[in-house]
Amino acid sequence: YKNKKASEAHKKAEEKKAAIAAAASIDGKSITYRATGGADGRLYAAVTAADISAKIKETFGIDVDKRKLVLNDNIKNVGEYNVTVKLYPEISAKIKVLVQN
Repeated sequence: YKNKKASEAHKKAEEKKAAIAAAASIDGKSITYRATGGADGRLYAAVTAADISAKIKETFGIDVDKRKLVLNDNIKNVGEYNVTVKLYPEISAKIKVLVQN
């Protein structure tokens, strides 16, 4: 029982340390996402949390689950958006997403 508790505590400590390192490497950074859209700035297809997650992995090499990204709604227009990445309880990072045509 003691070994199991110690193992769980060690695992949580490692996860927290990895989350802190990931937050430090992406906090305040920006990514550019290219999407097709019309001349009025409206996109043909929305940019979803899964798209942003894939772009973060491609750009920074950090695997972030799409459920950990906080978006008010799917991105449907060209522009700059602030996205919060919740990496661990009480550990989050903010990243800017620039959506371009």
